[in-house]
Amino acid sequence: MQGLRSVTLGTKDMEATIDFFHNQLGLNETEKNGARRFGDAHLSPGTRLHFVEVPNYDEEDHHIYSLGLRVPTDEALLEYQEILDDNGMQYSEMSMLNTHKCFHFYTKEGLRIDIYSDELNSGTPLGTPSTESTVNPLHQIQGLGPVILRVNDLLLTRSVLSKVFGIEAFAEYTLAEDEEINVLVFQIGDGGLGGEMHLYKSPNDLELPEAGVIEQIEFSTHDRQQYQRAIDELDDVGIPYQTLNQDTTQSLRINEASGIAFILTLEHN
Repeated sequence: MQGLRSVTLGTKDMEATIDFFHNQLGLNETEKNGARRFGDAHLSPGTRLHFVEVPNYDEEDHHIYSLGLRVPTDEALLEYQEILDDNGMQYSEMSMLNTHKCFHFYTKEGLRIDIYSDELNSGTPLGTPSTESTVNPLHQIQGLGPVILRVNDLLLTRSVLSKVFGIEAFAEYTLAEDEEINVLVFQIGDGGLGGEMHLYKSPNDLELPEAGVIEQIEFSTHDRQQYQRAIDELDDVGIPYQTLNQDTTQSLRINEASGIAFILTLEHN
């Protein structure tokens, strides 16, 4: 397992989403099959955000409680705070996740974003800065960070992640905003800030959007045997899944009961 490959979310206003993530946060941007991709200079796996425009998208049923993004240094965090200041957006004070400095803010659509400093990080590396970005190449967002998810059935989702993908929980903590909520930390591949997914049980039942499953979390692997084991396990337990074969990748996709999809992509060497 290589780590987080991409995260897909919905948006009610694609033009505003492009303006924010491309023009303000400085991410590279392109269109593919009606959706928008954002990421590093090459839109590399491990840096990609995908957005799908969905009219009347309901933020209350978001499974993604927090989207993590990584910048190279502690100093880069300060530049992004200046960018938010310039655009009239509020943000939290600096805090620490283990040894990593970070802060968070909310987009106009209510998505929480945590920006983490990669200065002391190991594991999944950052991507490549763009010379065409609105942000200094030394400070640009260059990778996905920890993604915090809420689900309806934590035990079931944990079991699927473990049995199908071989992703295990290795730590636990409580949310700073609600210390009654326990969060499980899962390591993907080499781990580090680019290889973590955090899960907790939603206090309120999440409803499947009218448009169907929109939010997706994608992992990647170069291990063909691991990919085949996942398919074999899905066949054994009878969990429905879809597959997609492309020139350089193969992917399998399963939908979690409350409406989020997990994708495992085999990257051909």
